[in-house]
Amino acid sequence: MSGYIDLHLHTTRSDGVLTPLELLEAVRSKKLEAFSITDHDSLKGYLEVCRSLNDNDPELLTGVELSTSKEDNDLHLLVYCFDPEHKRLCEALEDLRERRNQRAARIVSKLNELGKAISMNQIESIASGAAVGRPHIAQALLNNKMVQSFDEAFSRFIGRGKIAYIPKVNFEPEEAIKLGHEAGGVVIMAHPMLDKNDRYIEELVGAGLDGIEAYHPYHRPAQRNRLIETARRLGLLVSGGSDYHGREGRFGDIGSQKVPRECLTEIKNRSRYMRDMT
Repeated sequence: MSGYIDLHLHTTRSDGVLTPLELLEAVRSKKLEAFSITDHDSLKGYLEVCRSLNDNDPELLTGVELSTSKEDNDLHLLVYCFDPEHKRLCEALEDLRERRNQRAARIVSKLNELGKAISMNQIESIASGAAVGRPHIAQALLNNKMVQSFDEAFSRFIGRGKIAYIPKVNFEPEEAIKLGHEAGGVVIMAHPMLDKNDRYIEELVGAGLDGIEAYHPYHRPAQRNRLIETARRLGLLVSGGSDYHGREGRFGDIGSQKVPRECLTEIKNRSRYMRDMT
């Protein structure tokens, strides 16, 4: 084993390109100590991988990446060590999934009006059971040769403020933190430097935020070090991962961030402490 962990990985059950079992095989090849499947607002990938583990596999940590919004900005929160069968969490994710599918249908309708003949059936096939999101719509446009690249789909049609854009339905950050805690989880702000979301760290500490993701491909070394210092100053946990999607331009390769095992130990210790206090 490498002594490193990767707590931020995506599968086809959200917007990654590898199926859960393909991702598990890729993780095995990296010889990590531990990993977490953190699909966006979905536990399906985690559950599939969980059922396929063997005794020689790295430790699998329960994970999910919850989509929240703050002042019209996307702000993602990673939750670890929670009960994947927690009733209210599962119901909230299913409700969000339905609202996401309704949003996708509205985007498709706009694209159809623009002469882009794609269908929800085609997009749902690409999504492979995940809640339909803009990456799946972008892939449909690319597959139908309506754009030349994945990024062009966003820059011309479905990116924020573009002609077929519909605002995303998200949790409120405080709501997501409360939900994660109710399920027994530890809540970490994902990639704080993305969209300058580090400005919200101290505010969300007041709402119960447990930690920040310092190790991330988007963060330069100086930013990572500054985030680690911020975590120490505020008594927060430090986490990290590759944010692997398997798609060009979508962050790093599995295990690329060399996240130390100690981060996992501290997350698990915080989770045990929180359970003991309830």
